[in-house]
Amino acid sequence: PPDGRAVRAGVQLLEELGALVPAAGNRREGPRLTGVGRKLARLPIDPRFGRMILEADAQACVREVLVVAAALSIQDVRERPTGKEAEADELHARFADPDSDFMAVLNLWHYLETEQRARSSSAFRRLCRAEHLHHVRVREWQDLLRQLRDVAAELGIRRTGQAATPEAVH
Repeated sequence: PPDGRAVRAGVQLLEELGALVPAAGNRREGPRLTGVGRKLARLPIDPRFGRMILEADAQACVREVLVVAAALSIQDVRERPTGKEAEADELHARFADPDSDFMAVLNLWHYLETEQRARSSSAFRRLCRAEHLHHVRVREWQDLLRQLRDVAAELGIRRTGQAATPEAVH
């Protein structure tokens, strides 16, 4: 069986996220799943990131938060090969945002979207290699984002047509 501390920590996290409510008096019943918990259970990512998506619906920034949540759920697509750290840092610095790592992720996403549309698949793969971006992880990011969009739509979470402000994303 799992360690009792890990189970308690998981239950506490789900209570903090609003996914569970403690049992009222009767310890044998245990905590109850909330509506938020039912939605989080449908999202194929860490509940913390899923909760970000649910809140994004209220803040009208679903499109952006889906991208960020997917990026946080996978290994970073940016690579720093041994001996080429400075070159990689220089290439990746153009996506940086002085105020927000989330916005830097979005800048990278928009760049990748634009470049992928403009190139063949092999040319896009070469671009990723030249710019120290892991092509397989980029594909994983795209696939996870597609899954999140599908599940979000099933849950009634709709993306707005306009870009969200950085304040809404945060």
